[in-house]
Amino acid sequence: GLLGIAFDPHFTLNHYIYLYYTVPGIPSHNRVIRFIANGDVVVPGSGRVILELDPLSTATSHNGGALHFGPDGNLYIAVGDNAKGSNSQNLSNLLGKILRIASDGTIPPGNPFVQSTTARHEIWALGLRNPFTFAFRGTTNFMYINDVGQSTWEEIDLGQAGANYGWPTTEGPTTNPAYTSPIYYYGH
Repeated sequence: GLLGIAFDPHFTLNHYIYLYYTVPGIPSHNRVIRFIANGDVVVPGSGRVILELDPLSTATSHNGGALHFGPDGNLYIAVGDNAKGSNSQNLSNLLGKILRIASDGTIPPGNPFVQSTTARHEIWALGLRNPFTFAFRGTTNFMYINDVGQSTWEEIDLGQAGANYGWPTTEGPTTNPAYTSPIYYYGH
C-alpha cells in the first residue's frame, strides 16, 4: 500500500511528488518513486523510480514509510525493520533505518557511510524498529523520529547523522555508549 507522500521543496517549479509504496510480488518490496503532477493528478508515464528497497519477508508489519525533505534539500525516508530486528543493525540493507538521498536518488556526499565499502550509502541513521513518522522542527535541522517499541517503550529520538538507536539490543533509554538514547520515551 501507499506508505508516504512528499512534495519537492521546489514543487511550484518542477511539480515533483514522491511516493513510498509497497510493490507486490514474490518477494514484495518497497519503492520510492517520483512523479510529475499536473493539477491534482500525475502525468501518465512520468514515474521515475528513485529508490528500490530490500525484499520484504512474509511479515506485513514494520515498513515505516514517512517521507520528508530536510532543510538541506535532501529526501529523508523512514524504513521499518520488516519485523526482523537484525535488519536494523545490518548495514548491507536499508531496513530499520532513516535514509537520506538527493531528490534525483543520488547519494549526498555528507552521508555517514558514503565512504564505506560494505555499508549502503543511503543510510543516515540506524537501529530503529519502525520509525513510522518523523518531522523536522520548522526550518531547523532538528529531526524528531517516532519509533514504535516492542515490549516496554515507545521512543522519540533526535535524528542525528550516523546515530545508532540500538534496536534490537536495546529499547528505550540505554547506558551503552554505542547507542543513542531517545530524548523522550513512554510505556506502552
